[in-house]
Amino acid sequence: MPELFGGPEVGQEIIIATIGNQNNPAQVVKIVHVPEKGVFLTRGISTHFNLKEIAVPQNLMLPAIHEMTGVVSYLLERIATADDLKLPFRYEPEFEVGDSRFTLHESGNFMMLERVE
Repeated sequence: MPELFGGPEVGQEIIIATIGNQNNPAQVVKIVHVPEKGVFLTRGISTHFNLKEIAVPQNLMLPAIHEMTGVVSYLLERIATADDLKLPFRYEPEFEVGDSRFTLHESGNFMMLERVE
């Protein structure tokens, strides 16, 4: 979906959640909805951890918003733990949270999150 992120600017962003690191309250990541692009994006991962932001397709996020914010929280916890321990971090291409499997792949400047069916 590289065309999803084409162009110099995304349009209006609506903040739907804010996730803070309990060990470092200055590390806050927002989840924003960009309706005209049909995607939810994180904002703050690149700033705090020098990693690509995560993108979640709208059709995956909307029916299961609680589960999907939990998946993003899971990833943020792993990123923050590696950062706290001064260890390198890289996104795993496939992982499990609860009973669901997910993939992450590069899509432009983002890591696209998808559910494995």
